[in-house]
Formats: sequence, structure tokens, C-alpha cells
Amino acid sequence: MKKIILFLFTLNGVFLNFAQNNTAITYDFTCFEEDETSSFIGFFGDIEQSILNNSGENVSISDEKNFGKEFHIECQKNFQFIEKGKEVEKLQFLLNLLVKNIHEPKGFEYSIYLIDTTMLNAFTVGGRIYMTTEMFNFCKNDDELVCIIGHEIAHNELGHISDNLKRIKSAESLLGKQIGTISAHLGMLIITPFNQKKEIHCDMIGIDLAKKSGFNACAEISLWTRMSKSESEYNQLNSIFSSHPYSLKRKACAENHLNTNYKINCKQ
Repeated sequence: MKKIILFLFTLNGVFLNFAQNNTAITYDFTCFEEDETSSFIGFFGDIEQSILNNSGENVSISDEKNFGKEFHIECQKNFQFIEKGKEVEKLQFLLNLLVKNIHEPKGFEYSIYLIDTTMLNAFTVGGRIYMTTEMFNFCKNDDELVCIIGHEIAHNELGHISDNLKRIKSAESLLGKQIGTISAHLGMLIITPFNQKKEIHCDMIGIDLAKKSGFNACAEISLWTRMSKSESEYNQLNSIFSSHPYSLKRKACAENHLNTNYKINCKQ
């Protein structure tokens, strides 16, 4: 279980049709697939997703919730949680606002936790959302916090955590529990770059939830602009080994989503 936690934590949040969709919203990924490497990642990511959907073991919402409980117990053993305070109250308040605006929710009982660590991260499992103090402090305002929380909600509603469980269950079914679990983790490391398109999708859903909840979705742009300052210049070779797209690419996709669907041009 600890290996699973480390793997998901490294992915930074434990990735196209989505129940949040309506006829007025479109999700355009051409901003992501503008170079050969990203196009390759997107293409094979779609193939891997299709295989999971058609051949993977069934995973229920109950399975995801149970896995979330196990994950949470291990997290409590390995990380220091902040249980009280204005920061915790703020996160819970913002989460409640966003959850009210999920269209056709899958049935998760969302909760949010603040972890005291210098790691810049946010991640989710089984409806449980975790944010580090470093990420909380990095965000300049509630609008940016909402974009992060909305992104993590999207991982659950889009079934990305379910996909990871399908990989594990399918491998265990074929190879036995012990070997299957190890094989599944090795396989997930190999397909890690294929999650990049899913991360872009979650950014877009985060924008939609922020808008519907009355927040300034341009915060997504300022967030990725600042994130990019700690990254090296975009490199196609390095990108193929990364679990997440480069921040400037995420910024470009967010700008496109806001302009296409809301006619908003964010000024920096």
C-alpha cells in the first residue's frame, strides 16, 4: 500500500466524454497536441484508455471509496495533517461551493485535507482531496485555490482514479495478487506520460467549476504562469517522460478554453 501511495503522490494528483459536459462547452485538445511528441503522447494515451474501457476489470464507486479509505490511513501514518485552523476551514468552504455545481455527480462524498509539507502538490483518491501547505501558500487567492480543488474533483468525476484501479485489478486477475500488483505499478510508470492529456482535461473542468461557482477562472492562467518560472524551457524529449504537461502548455490550453467557451481573454 505504501508503494501505491508513493506512486500516486509522485504523479501529483493522481489525467473524452465527461458527465460535466453540456452542449455549450467544448473541450479542445489541439493546444496540447501542437508538437509531434505531445501528439504521440495523446494518441497512445487514447489507445490505452480505449483498452481500459473495453477490457479492464470493473471498478465501482464503492471500490474507489474503499481504496480511498486505505490510502487515507497510510497517508496519516506518513504525513502530518493540519486538523484545525482558518486554512482548513477555507478549503472545506471552497470545496462545498464547488461540489454543489458538479453536474450529474458520480456519487463521491468529497472531503479535503491539508498536509504539512514543503512539497508543492495536490492529489486525490476516492473523493478525498489532499493539498500540501506549500501548494496552499503558493496560491495567491481563493480563485487559484478553487482551480486546484476543481482540478482534483475532475480526476474523480472523469474516472482517472478508477483507471489506475482497473490496471491493478486487471494485472492481479491475470498474474496473481503479488506479481500482478508489481506488474501494474511498473506498467503505470511506463504509461505515465499518457496522463498528460487527462491533466489538461482536468484543468478545463476546474475552470468550468470555478466559473459556475462564481470565481475568477483567469486565476488558472496566473497559476500556470508562476508555475512555469520554476521549470526549464520546454523540451520534447523531457516531456515524454513527464506525468504532467509543461505549465506554459497548460496555460495555453486554459487560455484557449476560456476564450472558446466563455469569450474571456485574461490579462496578465
